[in-house]
Amino acid sequence: MTRPQTPPHPANPGAAGVARLLSLVGRSAPPHRPVGELLRDWHAASGTRLALAEWADHATAALAAAFDGPVDLAAVEKAVVVFAQARAGADHEADAVAADLAALLRLARPPTAGKGEGTVDPVGLLARGLAAWAGERTALSASTGSVDPVTGLATGEYLRRRVRELHDQCRALAIPPGRAFGAVVVRLDVDGLAASDRIGVRAGVGRRLATRFRAGETVAAPARTRMVAVMPAYGLDRAGRAVAVDLAELAGLDGVGVAIGRQAFAGSAAATFRSLAGTSAGTSVGA
Repeated sequence: MTRPQTPPHPANPGAAGVARLLSLVGRSAPPHRPVGELLRDWHAASGTRLALAEWADHATAALAAAFDGPVDLAAVEKAVVVFAQARAGADHEADAVAADLAALLRLARPPTAGKGEGTVDPVGLLARGLAAWAGERTALSASTGSVDPVTGLATGEYLRRRVRELHDQCRALAIPPGRAFGAVVVRLDVDGLAASDRIGVRAGVGRRLATRFRAGETVAAPARTRMVAVMPAYGLDRAGRAVAVDLAELAGLDGVGVAIGRQAFAGSAAATFRSLAGTSAGTSVGA
């Protein structure tokens, strides 16, 4: 079945890159090529105006090397995160980062992974890259006012900006937000605790979430009894199970209730933020 393609717009190189990316799903693997050759071909296919010596930095070479030989999905995902964060730190725009990733996957994507299980999901990798780019870019411009003093996580206002940015990128790249991004949502019921104990529970949960999510996710506390970790949608199930294990001991404390759910992005940034902040119903993808 042929996927509908969004016509590329000359002012949006990222859209053209994603259109190429989506057209590759289901094709057979391209022939293997050495890393140096892949870098040169990737540079040419990316459409960048930068010279190869300036464009092919350490993170770029490492990402190309991740496709050299049998592919380890975890290694590829980590390399995508490092690449996107490096690009954000070097002031590359999200459209250019997306176009670079799309060009690489067009040249190097194998149909199955060499280590572990599953397949290389091009849209999932693109979402991971955009999430890492947005996280790094927002972190670079964040002030101390963006940090909740009790949990140490991002504030609701920080989360609002981040959600808006991710929705903007999905719209520019013609990707449904609900397919690309979602969040693990932790809801705390601490009404039976003293004020000091409530603060202790919130601080403890915040530390556990900050330790769990270190790969470009946004972890925020938009409400007193609510914390969320925004991330690519394809990893929600695995992350939700891991968080449940991390927080299992809290359920045994007197007066503490913990509910962990997974939620897809809504159709608009405003609706997504309201659902994550708990002010409206969202699109649940599992409890």
